[in-house]
Amino acid sequence: MANKPKEFPIFSKVDKDTVNYFAEKLKKLLGNLSSVIGVDSTEIILSGEVFIDIVDRIEKRRVYFYIFYDGCDMGELNEGALFCFWIVKLHPFFHPKIQSNELNAKIAICLFLNAIYYYSGKTKKGRRIHKQFVEDLYYSLRYRDISKESLMIIAESFIIDNPINTF
Repeated sequence: MANKPKEFPIFSKVDKDTVNYFAEKLKKLLGNLSSVIGVDSTEIILSGEVFIDIVDRIEKRRVYFYIFYDGCDMGELNEGALFCFWIVKLHPFFHPKIQSNELNAKIAICLFLNAIYYYSGKTKKGRRIHKQFVEDLYYSLRYRDISKESLMIIAESFIIDNPINTF
């Protein structure tokens, strides 16, 4: 097992198949974007260069999970949360009539909620998310510092069946 930096291979850029896989996945998860944010999604422009950078960062985090959590898979829910984080940070989406940080925060919220609902459906656990939570998260994504790890744990908290009341 490797435990020294020089023993690990250098991470290479993501290949075209991986980028296309994530593009299709994002397209499915944002299928209702127009109705959620009230803008025709065909008018929204995605920077391909920034999108590739986001996919690259997510794949690096996947490797991080594998190395530092003893072969653990990052999971789709964490993947969705990371997408949200990087969308808010790197602003890959543009629209001529909407401020970039507002648009990207709205897209991130849509993706975050859809990822939770999608994952909940796969695990047969229906979830409802309170409107105030959505408003608070939107505000936080636009104006506060929120970490990748915070978004991942928030997303996961919607899936947990038996939360503990005390330590």
